[in-house]
Amino acid sequence: MRVARSVVLIGGLLTVLLMVGCGPGAKDQQIQALQEQNSRLRAENADLRSRLAQALAERDQARAALAQLQRQPVAPQATGRWHEFEGIAWTDIAENILFDSGKANVKPQGLAELQSVLNELKQNWPDRQVWIVGHTDSDPIKHSKWADNLELSVERGAAVFRQLQKMGIDPTRMVAAGQGEWAPKVPNTTAANKQLNRRVQIIAVRVPPPQTGIQSAAEERG
Repeated sequence: MRVARSVVLIGGLLTVLLMVGCGPGAKDQQIQALQEQNSRLRAENADLRSRLAQALAERDQARAALAQLQRQPVAPQATGRWHEFEGIAWTDIAENILFDSGKANVKPQGLAELQSVLNELKQNWPDRQVWIVGHTDSDPIKHSKWADNLELSVERGAAVFRQLQKMGIDPTRMVAAGQGEWAPKVPNTTAANKQLNRRVQIIAVRVPPPQTGIQSAAEERG
């Protein structure tokens, strides 16, 4: 019995010694692993923040280029002629090709023109976003259902958006908008100038992808 008790006591002491000897080492390893993981997360977070800042800077640059483009007078050219300026390509389609006066339904003639524009977009700028912006002259709305020129221009931009979507452009690549009479190509001083201002712009814009995913990841890990 004494021998058995001695064996039990010795076994218990060995167990305690092993626990005392291994405990701190295991904790040190766990702490080291957590520190390494924290370092990796900090590095990933810094990388995500850097990528986000770069993407936002590129987006702001594209917006600034578009604003400058719209401020610059452009000599009237034939429909279907594309212009390029700092990563932006655009063309104007005259109102009388796309729509009847005061209407926002695309005419058959307009469908043919949009198909031509679509082919050019696919060939030259397949990865860019496509902004569709309606414009009017400065004559006030009198005999139609639209509240004002802005509403008419927005509806025309949306109508072209829908037609291009039917023709195969991914709607997530497109933006429809309208500026009414507020972004004329030329002053609305003559009937000829007003006709030039009644148009829809198709703009191929090089912009970064949506930032939601990057920003969310950065916030979660920050």
